[in-house]
Amino acid sequence: MVSASVKFREIRQALAAAGAFDADFEAREIIREYTGRTLPLTGDISPQEERKINETVLRRKTGEPLQYIFGQWEFYGLPFYVGEGVLIPRPETELLVDIAAKRLHPGSTALDLFSGSGCIPISISKKTGAECYAVELHDAAFGYLKRNITLNSANVTALQADACDGALFGDIRFDLITANPPYITGEEMRELPENVRFEPETALYGGTDGLDFYRAFIPAWTGRLKEGGAMAAEIGETQGAAVSGIMRNCGLEPEIIKDYAGLDRVVLGK
Repeated sequence: MVSASVKFREIRQALAAAGAFDADFEAREIIREYTGRTLPLTGDISPQEERKINETVLRRKTGEPLQYIFGQWEFYGLPFYVGEGVLIPRPETELLVDIAAKRLHPGSTALDLFSGSGCIPISISKKTGAECYAVELHDAAFGYLKRNITLNSANVTALQADACDGALFGDIRFDLITANPPYITGEEMRELPENVRFEPETALYGGTDGLDFYRAFIPAWTGRLKEGGAMAAEIGETQGAAVSGIMRNCGLEPEIIKDYAGLDRVVLGK
């Protein structure tokens, strides 16, 4: 048997050599996933654990995202199934849930567009007690959305449809509309890291300038906000001014909110 600390160093070196962005973090996660251990590591790992670890490292070295290999990832303290065909939840997106937590409560109504795995509406539902609705167009992602609603016993109504169709859900009006649309530009798509290329282009590419979906969904849905309601859209770090302009043209008063790294991350239109 091999010691856990030695195996950790072996994993870290292998992933770093393969070009992993944060080999230390990924090595810790792999050890934790298959042994349940966290740093500082002591004792030996079993042959069965080492076999699973080695299989994962081989797959990761091909560029396959760690989250897809595990089949599940945490977002806002909740578990979410992920895999081929759905965008991986990212910590910066948790800012949308923080914004919702300040505006919603039991009895509120929220809508999430381009829902993917469902991490945003499910987390909002669990955090605030609001009644949530979610829209996702693509088959694979919608399957994960439905599974994750069940996994988390969330009060979320999911609809497979075009998120830019502002006529969905009849005459329901919303206290908050959230969206994390595809916003990567054509130039950025050509420079994506290998692991991101495994994620669906339909969840990434936002047109030549990355703004195609903002131009569509913001005017489509602004009229569905309640009096005093708001729309919160995740953006790329250089898109704050452009998305603010789109919201302003639709009668919203925009505010750019930075993420925990100090980068422009959300435009909140009130």
